[in-house]
Amino acid sequence: MDATLRILLVENNSADQIAIQRLFQSQKLEYELVMADSLAQAQEYLDAAPYDLILLDYNLGDGTGLELLERIVDTPTIFIAGSSTEEEIIKAMKAGAYDFLVKDTQMNYLLRIPSTIEKAMKRKGAEDQLNCYLAELERSNEELENFAFVATHDLNEPLRKIISFGNRLLDTTKDLDPNAKVYAEKMQSAAKRMQSMIDDLLQYSVVSNRGEPFRPIDLNKVAQEVIEDLETSISEAKGVIRMEGLPIVEADPAQMRQLFQNLIRNALKFHKKEQAPKIELFAKPVRKDSLEINVKDNGIGLRAEHKENIFQPFVRLHGRSDFEGSGIGLAICKKIVTRHNGKIEVSCSDKNGSTFKVTLPVKQPS
Repeated sequence: MDATLRILLVENNSADQIAIQRLFQSQKLEYELVMADSLAQAQEYLDAAPYDLILLDYNLGDGTGLELLERIVDTPTIFIAGSSTEEEIIKAMKAGAYDFLVKDTQMNYLLRIPSTIEKAMKRKGAEDQLNCYLAELERSNEELENFAFVATHDLNEPLRKIISFGNRLLDTTKDLDPNAKVYAEKMQSAAKRMQSMIDDLLQYSVVSNRGEPFRPIDLNKVAQEVIEDLETSISEAKGVIRMEGLPIVEADPAQMRQLFQNLIRNALKFHKKEQAPKIELFAKPVRKDSLEINVKDNGIGLRAEHKENIFQPFVRLHGRSDFEGSGIGLAICKKIVTRHNGKIEVSCSDKNGSTFKVTLPVKQPS
């Protein structure tokens, strides 16, 4: 434990104040112990200066320690109470208390205070270090996303020129050697695949930090617009899409559109050759503050061992000759759902198709 600690003791019993003060004097630590005997005085002290740790009595004359704990943002707090029910202890721990000590008539609880403080300060140090790591990771991810955005944007221009000149070559040179024509067509095909991959990577890179603000949107309208945009693909596959009442949620409209587009395209792409695709869109409540959107198909499905990694970028479970694509569409879906404080999962079999389940909050946390 650090040599210097600034501790606020909030205790309205003078005998307990004296006992705890004597305990600290016997520990031979450099410390500053400030004592408050009421909720109001404790709040006054906290507003005036920071503290490393708070020892907080549960029952105070002008309120409960729980009321103060709800206002404490980032200071380790240990509850000390004369008598408490299990429910009160659970409430305190849920509210953010680091530990809970119950007073006893023999004052044995005093012996536990030094080790409890040491444990709390070690936990606080570990949490601070973890927060530093998370902040650094977030910064690195943002830099990586910015690099991906710039790199993919800059790569698109030379690719467009390759495709453009390749088209001219194929259109204007009718007497081109057959082998040369095959090579030119392969070049065009590879360039278009690369352009598609770059476009997908660009979309992936902008999800987190270039999205629109959340606002209430009607998912029925969003899904219907996506179905209309995919009308040609649906018609070519002889697909049928059935949509039941979807809810209104707080979301990024463009990203919800992309989410539905990617999931419906995925269902159309991976349908059984001998069977026309049937896709169902429906929602059901999970809790009062969230819901589950389902995109169900009758396609080829996938094996259970692939359920997790299909949401990773560039993961392909089938050869390009079987199904086209960059393998990033579902990764974009996961990133969109994560930005919306939700989760996405799939239930499936290799016989009865797949059901993608997207759980979203009805209202985004403020």
